[in-house]
Amino acid sequence: MPSIRFRLDPTPLDRVAETVRERYGPEATVRSAEEVRVGGIGGFFARKFLDVVVDVPDPGQPTEWTAQRRGPIDDLIERADRADRRDLPINVSAVPPLSTESDAFTGVLEDLQRYASPSAPVAVATRSKARPVVLLKAPGDLVVIAGIGDDAMTVARSLAGERGGAEIVAGGAVHVGPGVPRVTDRRTAFSARARGVENGRATIVAYSIEPGDARLAAHAAALAGIRPDQLWLAVDASRKPEDTAAWVNAVCTVVSVQALAVVRTAWTSTPDTVRSLGLPEGWSDAVG
Repeated sequence: MPSIRFRLDPTPLDRVAETVRERYGPEATVRSAEEVRVGGIGGFFARKFLDVVVDVPDPGQPTEWTAQRRGPIDDLIERADRADRRDLPINVSAVPPLSTESDAFTGVLEDLQRYASPSAPVAVATRSKARPVVLLKAPGDLVVIAGIGDDAMTVARSLAGERGGAEIVAGGAVHVGPGVPRVTDRRTAFSARARGVENGRATIVAYSIEPGDARLAAHAAALAGIRPDQLWLAVDASRKPEDTAAWVNAVCTVVSVQALAVVRTAWTSTPDTVRSLGLPEGWSDAVG
């Protein structure tokens, strides 16, 4: 039974198991839940969250909430209902996800400036040794790969080719030709899931993030609005660790991230610096 690690806002312990079942199905079990503090000064003003490790059924095996044992429409409706019950840091469903004229956006931008400002120390959580992350690949599963520039598309193509031929769609600032589906919000995400169920494939969204505080905050809010089954971040091992940590932390303050996908490991003599981000490594171009 594979394990998944994700972040959860401070939650009573008796609610953690319920939240896990809502997200990953009735057979998911909590292996550990540890409070982690990020940032702050001398222990004050630190951001707190729960680092939760969950054992989930093998995605290749059907469970009672997957499309193999339920009708396609029932499956998608149940997933949407579970998404409605999730506790998100911001309410992105009330406004267009990329709007900059909202209280939600202002809150995200304030978090971004607090955690990703070049003039402030970058906060990175200390984690124990990461466990392997299994890429979801059942029909109707929606996995988002988000990264700077073309990194997300590079990873999406590799994962689709190596692990079952998932359909690749575009998101964020990715520039693709006409006719290529795009996922930008919950509605388009639902359509992609339905298409995946019909075609018997999972869907991978290659989501390109643009630099700049305002754009990054808007993209982070949009990722939360899409509500993927998994969110992986494509990180460049050759970039300065502080620069990578800044945008990764900004995304993690808004939406749960399950894994990293590491590119350009051959371009640096210190590719392992990405481990300081404290997230499991699900894929790397140094392997294979």
